[in-house]
Amino acid sequence: MGESLSKPVKVARDVWMIPDLCNVYVLKAGKSGLAIDFGSGAWMQRLPTLGIERIEQVLLTHHHADQCAGLAGAAEREFMVRSPAGEKPNIDPADLARRIQEWKKLAYTPYFHSAALWQGVPGVVCDLYPDSELWFGPFCLRIVHTPGHGMHACSYVVEAGDLQLCFCGDAAHAGATIWEPYHLEWDHWTGEGALAAWQGIKRLLGIGIDRLLPSHGPLIESAPDRTLLALAGKLLTFYNAKGCIAPGEKDHFIAPTQIFGGTRRYLDALYQFGGNGYLLVSKTNEGLVVDPALADLPFLDNLLKRLGNVRPTAMLITHCHFDHCDGAANLQAAYRTRAYLHPKIAEKIGRPPSGPTPYLPVKPVQADVLLPENGMWTWNEYEFRVAHWPGQTWWHAAYLTTVNRQKVLFGGDSFQPVSRWNGTGGFCANNNSRFREGFIPSARLMLAWQPDILANGHRCVFRFTESRFRQIIDWAYFAERAVLALCPSGDLEADYYKPYHPHERKVMAPKPETAKLPERQAESTVRQAPAPAKKAVPVSAPKAKDKPRPNKIAKATKTVGRVKPKAKPVVRQTPVVRQTPVVRHAASKKKQKRERG
Repeated sequence: MGESLSKPVKVARDVWMIPDLCNVYVLKAGKSGLAIDFGSGAWMQRLPTLGIERIEQVLLTHHHADQCAGLAGAAEREFMVRSPAGEKPNIDPADLARRIQEWKKLAYTPYFHSAALWQGVPGVVCDLYPDSELWFGPFCLRIVHTPGHGMHACSYVVEAGDLQLCFCGDAAHAGATIWEPYHLEWDHWTGEGALAAWQGIKRLLGIGIDRLLPSHGPLIESAPDRTLLALAGKLLTFYNAKGCIAPGEKDHFIAPTQIFGGTRRYLDALYQFGGNGYLLVSKTNEGLVVDPALADLPFLDNLLKRLGNVRPTAMLITHCHFDHCDGAANLQAAYRTRAYLHPKIAEKIGRPPSGPTPYLPVKPVQADVLLPENGMWTWNEYEFRVAHWPGQTWWHAAYLTTVNRQKVLFGGDSFQPVSRWNGTGGFCANNNSRFREGFIPSARLMLAWQPDILANGHRCVFRFTESRFRQIIDWAYFAERAVLALCPSGDLEADYYKPYHPHERKVMAPKPETAKLPERQAESTVRQAPAPAKKAVPVSAPKAKDKPRPNKIAKATKTVGRVKPKAKPVVRQTPVVRQTPVVRHAASKKKQKRERG
């Protein structure tokens, strides 16, 4: 830490701010001090210059590592460390160790906030309850519940001389923004965290605050009430962006022609089984399985017995989440089913999971054949259009084919009927959900492809309507602006995405001598998509470099080597009608209309 950065800044009488991993605030009473948040602890070297001989207490605003990293490993201290009530599961070493052990039993990676200090902080007393107070010398610290960066985060309101100060942690940041706003995403799809943060800001608005003292960034000394009011509005907008993506649209669910034993028949050759699986039957009595979830395989077994002589020879996976792919290895072993994977999906599930991306299968799923990123693929009499189709997650694909004269799209979880999860599988930073690079080009692709039926995840089989996807484009622009408005730097990549994906930039490809590659083509035909008509949305993309085929194609019953990931799996740009740069500032409504054509 630079010498100039660590100099104390006087905030009010007997109150200082010392920059560290976070802003640490020190209150002085006689020769004793009380600190709000701790950071690395390097700031304590400055205490003698303030006439403070000892720290009596450290009050944490919340459990994140930048607030308490310097406290790790020290069970005995000369001062007491206290945190908001409810933080014990997030900060106590024994509780965190138990949670990690529970996670290790799961067959998938859980959704969690990566900012916790995972080794924990011993000896923290979690006894600071909202709507109570504590005294330190002449200072009365009132505790106000201001969740957002965590469910239990609190602010401390103090009178110092003629000024009323609010040490707000990460509840607010200068410019009516939020430090690393992805922390508002308590789950992968709802706005619960944003709504709780709005309620906390409304609590602060009712207090006569003269200076707002956040954990990061500059002090807010001028009109803090205006900052809080503006922030409350932005939080509600963000909350609304987490809501319905196509308001007023009807679901248009399609009735199955037959229902039996956890299976639904929609067309002569198309069945839906369990929660997410589909079976497409060929005239050759071969079956193509889409999204083989482990929990759904008993339903598939029953369906195959009912059909008699159908054998599943191929499978597709729409996206990287475990409930759509963790049964793939079972199919490969039991039926010698070949896994035809989109390259984006293969790069994510073909290796052990790393980083905070949730819901990945713990056991890698190996590809037998890599499909084109954007192109055509033929399986028996069925010709498929294949495309990267980011939405709920970046690692998502769509497959369009004709079944009984109906254009059927297998689309996973990005878009659902509006009565199901507000019409989408949600957006969040740790799923790497994108707007101009994801939801918008994916919606435009549907307008170009014009499917008749969307066969999506979680038993959602419904009719395509143009109006739904035009509304989705409008919603995606709105949602992007809502997220951007909360970013302190005005940069989505720096504030919203980058903190959750530093590991993606460090991924190394397997060594050439050990990496085995799936074949590019097998008995099915893979080719590039034909050029679309003038008014159609193009689905072609720059051709990926051909990878060398193995000397000998491994049998499908054996493990086919790990799919070689690209050096930078998170791709910034995807094919769209017009390439649009990563947004830095909100576009005008007129400009958006021009972009939408």
